[in-house]
Amino acid sequence: MSHPDIKVLGIIAGAGEFPRRVVEGARRAGVEVVCMAIRGAASDELRPLCRSFRRFRAGAVEGPLAYFKAEGVQHLLLAGQIKPATLYTMWPDATARRLLGQMDRRNAHTIFGAVCQLAADNGITVLPSTTFMEGCMPAAGHLAGPAPTPEQVEEARFGLAQAREIARLDIGQSIIVHGHSVICVEAFKGTNECIRSGGYRGHGVTLCKVTKPGHDMRFDVPCLGLGTIKNALRAGVNHIVFEADRTILFQREEVEALCNRHGITLHAMVAPVPAEEGPEPEHMADDAAHAAAMAAEVQRLGIGHIAVVCDGVIIAVDDADGPLKCIRRAAAYMRQLRFMRLFNWLCNLLMGRKTPPPAPMVLRTAPGYELPPEAAAAARKADIVLE
Repeated sequence: MSHPDIKVLGIIAGAGEFPRRVVEGARRAGVEVVCMAIRGAASDELRPLCRSFRRFRAGAVEGPLAYFKAEGVQHLLLAGQIKPATLYTMWPDATARRLLGQMDRRNAHTIFGAVCQLAADNGITVLPSTTFMEGCMPAAGHLAGPAPTPEQVEEARFGLAQAREIARLDIGQSIIVHGHSVICVEAFKGTNECIRSGGYRGHGVTLCKVTKPGHDMRFDVPCLGLGTIKNALRAGVNHIVFEADRTILFQREEVEALCNRHGITLHAMVAPVPAEEGPEPEHMADDAAHAAAMAAEVQRLGIGHIAVVCDGVIIAVDDADGPLKCIRRAAAYMRQLRFMRLFNWLCNLLMGRKTPPPAPMVLRTAPGYELPPEAAAAARKADIVLE
């Protein structure tokens, strides 16, 4: 597709092959690329493909904005993975701190939405992440592996509807289902961990991946690639369904060949709209209110009964594996970040910035549900606040 109005494209590049594919697509369209590569995420292979290439730390806003302006960038695109853990380990500059301080919840949509608004205020249009990627978004239909059985189609419809609700709540974009049961919900750790936790069941399960209702396609667009299929193969996930026309499929030929070779059913579907789709989550006064609201929602959906939140981010919700495994997963995720969070806080204090100490994880249960004693003990051991 031609994009005649774009002369110089700025890219904020994260990890994975998404940025490279966008750069290659832009170059084929005769568009020059200026790349702001996120330190520790974007690959150096982008450097020779771009007119200009500079690295900035996650959390820097002022430097990248000045860089794009100096390079004559009027159109900007966000491409590539930025790990959720970055929310807790980044070093925001003054402008980023101001933006973060205005947010009720810190997630991909609130943070990148603020970045897009800041860019617009400075005369830079942020394009949909799918720009130059239109050929990588399959329409509805069976793509590879055995044709889905009627049971798998019904399972997919159920899973996509549930996944849309999970995405609406800003919990995640992916879930694992079996029949009409949700086996695992993606949250803080991402799709690959969802596959590992939801697989290995001794029977086939379905991975469902969607956008949220009203999804802003300028960022956080669902993606699938060879790595996803390999993880699914190892975990025994034999059926993958994703939202048609709204999901980027990388390495399509290799993905389809791997699915055909190992009998993984891959197809795209139009996600059904739930009969009673809920509204956007309301303002959350604090982590306790946020966790309580999410616990009530997952119980309403028939998925689980608890939610764990930290500093406005949903770390985990329970599912078919029960609250104990949910708590242990949340503890394992945050244990990896404990030192870095403390280090960042101390450095801010030494630099004269008045910042609160690292927030604890907070767990709340749905109305009428009592946390089992073993799960409560595990939560206290992990320093998760229960009351």
